Amino acid sequence: MSEEHTDIRGADIAMEETSDSQDTPFDRLEARIDALIQRYEQLQSEHNRCGEELAAREVRIRELEAKLEHSEHQTSEVRSRLDALIDKLSRFS
Repeated sequence: MSEEHTDIRGADIAMEETSDSQDTPFDRLEARIDALIQRYEQLQSEHNRCGEELAAREVRIRELEAKLEHSEHQTSEVRSRLDALIDKLSRFS
């Protein structure tokens, strides 16, 4: 069996052929269409997986942003309280 390759925007699709005398142009066309459909389904699956991964990352980013905001608020609060304590101590010196 010989193997023919079809390049579609960077995707290399291998096409197996039996022999030229047995394959009609329609057989070769059908084989190429089947390969394209299979590649499309693979890409669609990969796209869906990437979409799910992106959604999970966006959730994680929102969680981290909320955590950062909370930490910044706590830091600001601690700074204010320390400033107040330093001010109290400076009055006694």
